[in-house]
Amino acid sequence: MDALRELDAEEARLAGERARVLGALTVAVGGASTDPLLRADAAGIAASEVAAALKVSQRTARAQVAEALELTADEWSPVLEAMEAGRLPRRRALAIVAAALPVPAKRLAAFAAEALAQACPEDPDRIPSQGALGRRLRRLVEEYAAEPLQIRKREAQARRRVDLEPAADGMCWLTAYLPLEVGAAIDTRLEALARSLQTPNESRGIGQLRLDVFADLLGGPGLSPGASAIRCAPGISSRPAAPEDVPHRELGGARTELLVTVPARTLRGDSDDAGEILGYGPIDADAVRLLAADAATWSRMWVDPEDGTPVALGRRRYTPTLAMRRQLGARDATCRFPGCDVPAAATEADHTAEWADGGTTDLSNLALLCREHHRLKSLGRWKLRQLTRADDRPPGPAAGTPPAPPAGTPPGPPADTPGPVSRPPADTPGPAPSASGVLEWTSPTGHRHVSYPEGDPPPPF
Repeated sequence: MDALRELDAEEARLAGERARVLGALTVAVGGASTDPLLRADAAGIAASEVAAALKVSQRTARAQVAEALELTADEWSPVLEAMEAGRLPRRRALAIVAAALPVPAKRLAAFAAEALAQACPEDPDRIPSQGALGRRLRRLVEEYAAEPLQIRKREAQARRRVDLEPAADGMCWLTAYLPLEVGAAIDTRLEALARSLQTPNESRGIGQLRLDVFADLLGGPGLSPGASAIRCAPGISSRPAAPEDVPHRELGGARTELLVTVPARTLRGDSDDAGEILGYGPIDADAVRLLAADAATWSRMWVDPEDGTPVALGRRRYTPTLAMRRQLGARDATCRFPGCDVPAAATEADHTAEWADGGTTDLSNLALLCREHHRLKSLGRWKLRQLTRADDRPPGPAAGTPPAPPAGTPPGPPADTPGPVSRPPADTPGPAPSASGVLEWTSPTGHRHVSYPEGDPPPPF
């Protein structure tokens, strides 16, 4: 593992050096010339040099030069220095640069410093996954952008579209550019409908089921590659079935839920602060209000005023209540395995200390895991335990030993109705948090990894 991390750092250093070299090449062929025409052509001339030397297309070379010129700009010097030091991989550096499009030039330096602090913190266990970093950067942009999210979204919506790109083996990629709240609702509904079709006799994986549901809903039954998601017979799920042989199965009853945090002042119309679809990212105030207007019922969530961690609801039962599941979604947002970004809606609530071994059903003993990582943990391939404080560095037991059962938690306030979640002001008194949600994973090779709650929910309002 140490060798892999060093290789990643070396790749970052090489990417930084490459940007410096390409930037210097552009200057050498006229990038600093007093002749405006030569200066304007410098990037193209440098790209032609790269194309000829590396035997790549002019288009590819131009992209390399453009990336290098962006990274070598003065405002991004801290980012480039972090790359050259091996602290910031190229993929994270490009995520920072791409996120900064709405930020005016005079505020780029301040944005870069804050973004860099989030992308490569001193504590390696607090380095966010690529998806979590993207969500944090999108939220950070709102503090520096020249125009509010609402205005930028109205302009972006004019470019909404669906594209099809043919692929090999008679397949294709179908992509859509659409508002986040619409995409999140579609994604969550596909997941719910696909999971509703899983039976002991179903041989299709969740990805195949999602596609078959998608094809059935848009193209009609019979067009999906596998058995129809709407007509599904036991034992023949891996191939299309004749309609007369398959009992009809309605999909409309699958329950879906988006977990949304929203400032109360935004709902009142006193502010246009963005809300958040947990696990997906920030959404504008207009979209928040529309979602709120469509919600049948509400939950009020009490949070720790210091760090926004949702308060646990203790329950002596195996299956978490709907309110507890919602609080887990607010705390975890995604699968809690290090680096995994499966949204909360597609995860399962796992007992860290198994119920059969005396584990309790409360937030100090629950975490959201995707099916793959839930399986690895349940089989004992990876060991998992919950820590008691978010700022504790885990000394932990020897690598490979079973996780210690966590302490129980006092009951919190009930919140048993579905709907968007509003947070009380930070100074609103409430029950004390019972668990930090910090997880310590021990790999099959004995390496320990600490997974902190994503920290993506907006600050307490």
